[in-house]
Amino acid sequence: MKNKFFFLVMLFLILSSCGFQPIYSTKNLNFTIGNIEKENTSLNNKFEKTINNLKNKKIDKKIDIKIESGKRIEVKSKDSKGNALVFELEIYLKFSSLNIDSEAERLLSQKITYNNSDDKFKLNQYENELEEILINRIVEDLINYLSNLK
Repeated sequence: MKNKFFFLVMLFLILSSCGFQPIYSTKNLNFTIGNIEKENTSLNNKFEKTINNLKNKKIDKKIDIKIESGKRIEVKSKDSKGNALVFELEIYLKFSSLNIDSEAERLLSQKITYNNSDDKFKLNQYENELEEILINRIVEDLINYLSNLK
């Protein structure tokens, strides 16, 4: 009984004093993304949706950006019959700022490798999940870059 109580107290102390704060929360940013200029593609729309989730309407300093994005899937490994075993998914985002005086154009990209599957439906779902993960990573890099730009 004493061991359980001691364990619970230690667990409470460790978890309550860890000081967790989200790094990319909208409260800590000194800017917000204004208008997003883009072509109407599904990948650009996903980027816009993710960026719009970070908008803070209380901040007056707005940065308008133009984005172009793309996706590439490459076969990294094949078996003896020539069937693909391992793929590499790369997603990139080229953005430029429309209202910052300095030249703020940058290309951000992320890659991930994954194994092939016989079930093409599950493989497609898995690729979509990986795509969302990479988009979130790229948007984090974008926010980090823009916050250090000022």
